[in-house]
Amino acid sequence: MNAARAGVLYGGLAFAAGAVLGPLRELLLAPRIGGLAAALAEAAAMAGLLWLAARRAVAGVEALRARAVVATLGLVVVLALEALLALAFDASGLAAARAPRGLAEQGIGVALLAWLFALPFLVRRHAVALP
Repeated sequence: MNAARAGVLYGGLAFAAGAVLGPLRELLLAPRIGGLAAALAEAAAMAGLLWLAARRAVAGVEALRARAVVATLGLVVVLALEALLALAFDASGLAAARAPRGLAEQGIGVALLAWLFALPFLVRRHAVALP
């Protein structure tokens, strides 16, 4: 798979994971355990899912430059889809019904975006056997 297709796949998989986990966080976890704890729980699940998505996307992508393309396109796809989703929520009025995110919750989101960008450089196609 070429790097551009891998980057779009990676961003799509990452967004899909967030599209499933986000409503679970907002509707099930946050009312019960609070926004910050819910964001941390979602972040833990997202970190693992992003690892799996990155492993899938970079399979066969070895060159550092190609992995940089995967990381960059993955991030761009996620940010673009998030912006479109935010516009849809604003237009529908759903955004007004949600409590604003605190600085700590926003920081968790930024850390996940950094993790998303870093993973294509960190994951390996095959597990390395330890001596």
